[in-house]
Amino acid sequence: MNVETVQLVSILAVPLATTVLLSLLRGQRAQKASGWIAGLAAAISLAGTFALLPALYRGDDPMLTLRWAPMPGIQLGLHIDWLTLPFLVTEAAVTLVAIVYAWGYHQPDERTPFFYALLLLFAIGMSGTTLADDMFLFYIFWELMLVASCALIAIWGDGERRGAIALKYFIFTHLGSLMVLVGLIVLYDATGSDSFSALRAGVSLAPGLVTTVTTLFIIGFCVKMAIFPLHLWLPDAHATAPMPVTIMLAAAMLSMGTYGILRFPFSIFSAADLAPFAVPMMIAGIVSEIYGALLALAEQDIKRIIAYSSVSQMGYILFGLGTLTYEGIAGATLHVIYHAIVKALLFMCVGLVIRATGRRRIGELGGLGNKMPLVAVCTVVGALAISGVPPFCIFNSEWMIFSGGFHTTHLTLSMLTLFGSLLTVAYALAFVGRIFFGAQREGIQVGKLHWAMVAPTVFLAIFSLVEGLFPAPVFGWVTRELALILGGQW
Repeated sequence: MNVETVQLVSILAVPLATTVLLSLLRGQRAQKASGWIAGLAAAISLAGTFALLPALYRGDDPMLTLRWAPMPGIQLGLHIDWLTLPFLVTEAAVTLVAIVYAWGYHQPDERTPFFYALLLLFAIGMSGTTLADDMFLFYIFWELMLVASCALIAIWGDGERRGAIALKYFIFTHLGSLMVLVGLIVLYDATGSDSFSALRAGVSLAPGLVTTVTTLFIIGFCVKMAIFPLHLWLPDAHATAPMPVTIMLAAAMLSMGTYGILRFPFSIFSAADLAPFAVPMMIAGIVSEIYGALLALAEQDIKRIIAYSSVSQMGYILFGLGTLTYEGIAGATLHVIYHAIVKALLFMCVGLVIRATGRRRIGELGGLGNKMPLVAVCTVVGALAISGVPPFCIFNSEWMIFSGGFHTTHLTLSMLTLFGSLLTVAYALAFVGRIFFGAQREGIQVGKLHWAMVAPTVFLAIFSLVEGLFPAPVFGWVTRELALILGGQW
């Protein structure tokens, strides 16, 4: 086992070992130390991801393969390539900032070590899904992130209905997972192996079966992306989950649907095979984009406003994928990364407002800019960024997505997606204006905020500007993935 393999394994092994350790810890000291222990594990996992960058730049693909069940052709494999990297970095980075935020958000009690253990288990599910090099392991990790996040909502969620909401979230997203599972089984039957290398070598399916499998994958993964009308689990789950979990759900887990589409139908089939799905994907993206924005405009709960924003933003990504163009797909993947930065920022700002005031109805807030100037600045940055205003990061990904649309023959659809961006500006400005400007509501008391909640918020606000000004490194990662999908023919 060489150094690169050790680094690859450490991305999952360190959080997993820490999860076991935290599950065994008891006592008051454990309550205080568990957050720091979890944060260290998340930082090591992120460092392990970056440590593999030199190998990728050299043209190596670090991997580990274990023969698990030779007779049915099932083997367990881990593998990182340029398609994996942007998603893996996003998940690991979001996990780290969410855990740091939890240091200030979470109220320690005897269950605190278990809380951080489940956060790490949630992260392992996401990272394992992107690192898996076989269908069997992919699906195990895919379900693990659902189980862990569902438990976090059911145990630590807000409100008396958290159990029912966790159950709704589990059932709805599991139905999407079952569609993915059927698609995986069909591919396994066609290749006689569950290895992704067998899929990359080529899959021979009847034309009708290609359509069926692609449909199963796109719908199943769109459930995870919360594309309208498959989004019904998202508003309640995001609004009820504790804020660190909401951050991981919105900024990291939603991207797993995008990864699934790129890893399976887009990596296996050609552009000609996927051409019949181009317009339906673009239309579904536009509808989700506009619907989510309209609901964000109408919503009164500030946490649900940002939740509906995710429905809208995932629409941009699906539209970009549907263009089947270099610019559109690169922009969609960039949008995954930049959406993670900005959405984590906005939810952190919401968490600060709720923690400081004890209120989450937007009609009960107002004029907080004078009392919370730093939070106001960070929220303004988040609102401008989500609106695609330069020089913030999302401007770059939206430019690519829109450019991809105008490189197709469907100019009307491209114009409609631009209209959706105007609605994004409307709800983002309304969100900021009603909370931080205007007359201050009577009776609002602004409490002191924990540094661990403020620090990552400020960092992400700055980072959204830095990524907007210097997008070249991340853009370089994304463009390298294009040779791995749709036959690499651009």
